[in-house]
Amino acid sequence: MKIVAFVGETFYSNNGCYYTKQTSAAFIQDAVGAESVYVCSPSQAVDTPPEGFSTVVNEDHFYSFPSYSSTKDFALKSIFNRDYINSYKAKADKVISEHKGAYFWIRTPSIGSIIFGIQALKAGEKVIHHMCANASSTWRDSKYSLPEKLFGFLFSRYLRFKLGQICKHKNTINLCTGDVLEDFSAKHSPDNTFQFVDLMAKAPEHHDHPVSNRKPLKVLFLGRIVKDKGVLDLIAVASKLKGLIDVTIIGNGPDLHEAQQEVEKQSLHESVHFTGQLAHSDLGQYFTNTSLVVVPSNNHYEGFPRVIMEAWAYKKPVIVSHVGGIKAFVKHGENGLIFKPGSQKELYESLLSLVESDNLYSHLESGAQSMAKYSNQQYWLDRLLTIIK
Repeated sequence: MKIVAFVGETFYSNNGCYYTKQTSAAFIQDAVGAESVYVCSPSQAVDTPPEGFSTVVNEDHFYSFPSYSSTKDFALKSIFNRDYINSYKAKADKVISEHKGAYFWIRTPSIGSIIFGIQALKAGEKVIHHMCANASSTWRDSKYSLPEKLFGFLFSRYLRFKLGQICKHKNTINLCTGDVLEDFSAKHSPDNTFQFVDLMAKAPEHHDHPVSNRKPLKVLFLGRIVKDKGVLDLIAVASKLKGLIDVTIIGNGPDLHEAQQEVEKQSLHESVHFTGQLAHSDLGQYFTNTSLVVVPSNNHYEGFPRVIMEAWAYKKPVIVSHVGGIKAFVKHGENGLIFKPGSQKELYESLLSLVESDNLYSHLESGAQSMAKYSNQQYWLDRLLTIIK
């Protein structure tokens, strides 16, 4: 089986290889073997490989596409420079013609993936459509000005229309991460819609976890360090629970410096720790040594954060905001706690409840353990191959 995947994230080329921190291509490589996977994505040359990379692709299995910084950037380039969108389609057509009969994997709502998928379907090829995030409401985010919100709303309607066309095509297999995206796809193609998570977490070789006397409560945040992932909310709550919780923050991003400054301002350097970006293979020790994982996002684009299942793989409960499709698997009071996005008050109350109640923690820990079946990569690798076959 050969898969040609347009995954969307930027790769960094060095000495005949392409690297990225994201794991979407690595999952496909694990599913069918690296030699059977060809990757299409924007790229740029660097002097040294990036730190903490999780995916590597040999240059003879990589197609570099024109770069764009965001969906807005892609749209503006396409509107004001028709050569840009035409060259994008031409590049896609060339790749597709070189791999006739393969499966063409797209990861939406990446606009590059949408274009690539449409071209593959026009060519009569089979498309594996992984819907991993929701682009329909991102225009609501407070960071956008009123004109940007209007443009974003109109363009999001266009994207929804195109996604619907892809979903309902007879040659499309729809893999949806989270219940919201699954509901959208099922309206267009109920028989070709499947719940799916491209999880990288392996079943741990051992299951050591903190003893019941968990004070301070060890809390783990893993993700991109941007405001809409809720990291500043978590730091604010940590200042109110000083001495009761110990927070480790793993990741990198544009708001890392601001988050570090806030920790210094609140004198939290002894209870809030930053590790920077880590390779996926280095995360096991952090999951093992934490009490729970917090996913405090307050954005409008989440699908189902994979870190939730990575936590469950290590029998760790989660505290998550009600964004995206988290209710596909997270059950409040059973395997985690769910709070209102952006509510520091509810996040504080959720953390405090676990500080104060060993019984509640043990109950949620048992619920997390019950999710072990779904919380390892092999389950989703097997499910993917079953769906395709």
